[in-house]
Amino acid sequence: MRVKIRKTVLATAICLVLGGGALYGFAASDSVPAVHRLRLSEDEPARYLQGLESVTQDQLELSLGDQSRPSKYISIPNHTELLWRKPVPTPAGEGELIKFVQGGSAVYPAPEVTYYWLCYQRPGQSDSDNTLTYYIEAKVLGQDEEAAEAELLKLAEDWEIPG
Repeated sequence: MRVKIRKTVLATAICLVLGGGALYGFAASDSVPAVHRLRLSEDEPARYLQGLESVTQDQLELSLGDQSRPSKYISIPNHTELLWRKPVPTPAGEGELIKFVQGGSAVYPAPEVTYYWLCYQRPGQSDSDNTLTYYIEAKVLGQDEEAAEAELLKLAEDWEIPG
């Protein structure tokens, strides 16, 4: 009985070690984007938006994101309606401004909310890597969408993007 338990425990440990190693190797092989941050104020010490946090500033709820996709593809969230995409020149380089509305799913409808994504794409480290897309997500809280767009573009002047 003890031998059977030992063999079962040993087999389980080996499976966990090999499985964990495979998962670690898979996660490590993906092109992980470097950190990007957005300066929110000119005050000292400066306030930055970084990582998974979000912050409300004037008419916008801001957050940062990134994704790695092939062929310069930008994936917007599910259950959204793309309104338009346009190129925008900024101090960080040529970007793309995307405007879309999100209203929930057919099963769980929700009021429509307008979002802007300001995106910058950078090539991966090698030719076989996916394109890295860094974006500022701006959820419009007020009714003046044009002012919210202008505010986002002004904030983007202090966006620190790798590469």
